[in-house]
Amino acid sequence: MKLKKFTVGEIMSKSYIVSNNGKAIVIDPGAEGKKLYKYLQENNLELKYIINTHGHFDHIAANEFLKNKTDAKIMAHPKADLKFKDPKLNLSQVLKRQKITSPSVDIALNDGDIIDFEGLKLRIIYTPGHSEDGISIYLESEKILFPGDCIFASGVGRTDFSDSDFEKLTNSIEEKIFSLPDNTTFYPGHGADNIISSFKNRVWPALK
Repeated sequence: MKLKKFTVGEIMSKSYIVSNNGKAIVIDPGAEGKKLYKYLQENNLELKYIINTHGHFDHIAANEFLKNKTDAKIMAHPKADLKFKDPKLNLSQVLKRQKITSPSVDIALNDGDIIDFEGLKLRIIYTPGHSEDGISIYLESEKILFPGDCIFASGVGRTDFSDSDFEKLTNSIEEKIFSLPDNTTFYPGHGADNIISSFKNRVWPALK
């Protein structure tokens, strides 16, 4: 398995490409689809899935480009589909005065679902709070988590949007993310990666 990290777009969102056996998954292609596609081509990777941790514009902006280029299946929580279609709900019209949309969800992901990808098993964890459609993706064999905007290396996702809820975010963090092994490395939707134990012991006590 190989993991490639990208920083994309004006908001400097994180996109990740997980590859194995010549196949790939891209997590949160938030912008700069050409950059992501170039990497796929240069490494002879077939893109199978596009997974969105939630439906905000800075995580979905390159969905359409990559799907058109590769015919990859878009995967996200069922509640993300409304954001994909509505620039107000995905915040592109509100924060950027642009109308960014995405093709519909091809495969809906719910809590506990397992994506079996080239011998890798990715478990879906429903983690609302920053966004009602928020999911995290856990790769147990590698002790890797992709939490989207639920948690960051030194903070948590905003909870001042219409479908945000700090109480739900707290539950997602304490009941779900903290149930994972402390030595799990997480790769968030923005900023640097970190380890759950560091977040749990140094970051979270100052925030809750």
